[in-house]
Amino acid sequence: MILKRSSLLWKVLVVFVITAMLLVACAPQPVEEAPAAEEPEVEEVEEAEEPEVEEAEEAEEPEEVMEEMTFEAVSGEAVEFQAWQFATDVVQDNVDRYNEEMNGNVVYATIAGDYSAIMENKLLAGAPLDMLYGHIYDSVRFYEGGWLMPVDELPAYEDIKADMYPHIADYWTYDGHLLGLSYFTSVLGVVLVNLEQLEAAGLTPDDYPATWDEFYDQLYEIRDAGIDHPYMPSWYNQQWGMPWAFLFEVLNRGGMTADPVTHAPMLTVDGPGGETLRDWKAVYNDGIVEEEVLSYQEADFLEAWESGRYVYSPSMAYNIKRFNNPDNSAFAGNCSFIPFQGQPWGMVDAAVYMMTDRERSEEHTKDVQKFVSWYGFRDQNGDSFVAERWLQDFNLFSAYRSVMESDEAKSQIGAALSDPNNVDALLEVYENAQYPAGVFNVVWSAEFQAFLKETLQTFLLEDKPVDETIDALNNKIAELNATYGIE
Repeated sequence: MILKRSSLLWKVLVVFVITAMLLVACAPQPVEEAPAAEEPEVEEVEEAEEPEVEEAEEAEEPEEVMEEMTFEAVSGEAVEFQAWQFATDVVQDNVDRYNEEMNGNVVYATIAGDYSAIMENKLLAGAPLDMLYGHIYDSVRFYEGGWLMPVDELPAYEDIKADMYPHIADYWTYDGHLLGLSYFTSVLGVVLVNLEQLEAAGLTPDDYPATWDEFYDQLYEIRDAGIDHPYMPSWYNQQWGMPWAFLFEVLNRGGMTADPVTHAPMLTVDGPGGETLRDWKAVYNDGIVEEEVLSYQEADFLEAWESGRYVYSPSMAYNIKRFNNPDNSAFAGNCSFIPFQGQPWGMVDAAVYMMTDRERSEEHTKDVQKFVSWYGFRDQNGDSFVAERWLQDFNLFSAYRSVMESDEAKSQIGAALSDPNNVDALLEVYENAQYPAGVFNVVWSAEFQAFLKETLQTFLLEDKPVDETIDALNNKIAELNATYGIE
């Protein structure tokens, strides 16, 4: 059982781990077929056959919903929105629109540094904070601290849940509650391809590997063809670098780092965890991967890929747009990706908008809910204005069907690719991307990710044995479960 949020031991534990949390850093992730978009048309035809009286009754329902979901602020109190530093001009412009059109008083501020740890400190101290960003592991931790208001409490909850892809809603649900609204979704670990270097190695897209085993074998073939360092793995020195690279590769190979329900350790030396470490050690010790990647920050990692030196590199799907921009990349227009051929590549990367549950007046709380709904779902016109803007400007996917399944969305995604005809192939990678619930949907996630990063770096730099490393990771998970009373 997880410690009760109101218990003294919980508060002691939170204070105890704040220092460890400061070692961790943060960042800014399937489209199914579109029959859902056809259902309203079928319903409209059926309603049209009903008597006029029935049509009038049906027409009253959306009017009542719109009245219930009016977004105009009424309390006059400030709604404090604090976010990490990404596209701050876009966020400010969105906030300004709400304030101007909805008589809002939203105060937007950005946070520099370790966002997750800083926000936890603010919440623990009872600072004025109403809306914030976070990954799901942040939302789980903040919920356990008693600091979050679940999405369930929004008037538009049923509409939000109905528009969300079910598996995404499931990923974001904890203790029976949906913890956040969609900021973005993507795939972290989609394997990008420099088509120019692929051709230089004597290969074509027909030669793409279908599995990680085939991938590592091909790296040696490419080196023999004359490219000494064909691969730049996402082993950079941040939380979403090397730790997430391990998590998604274990998942892709059919394994789990921790059980998604019990959170018990699941790694084995002979299973996907051990296989991943053995392949990492081989390409690192054989010089196929350059040592310098271990010292990179994410910005260094992205710039290194844009140099055009490498054939393959796992990255975020949204970065494809950046890499095909001639203002950024030496091989713009030639950045593609390995498609899904039976084995998933990467994992779901996502962030959410969260509401706090601090003490406020009833009217003030309603204003917070109005802004979060407007910003994180639909505006007063019924448009997912913010989500659509993220997709258009930065290729950030959404958890909402209505955003992702439009012709306009596919056109925008295609415009970012080296070949617009590959839209469906990219969406297939997205649709099959996995999610490490055993590590992410648990209160100790950030602490384990920090330990995972240090352990994996030591494994490569000091050439530690695979079995010793697997044991260390399993033991850490067991220790964290014991610390937090998870049985």
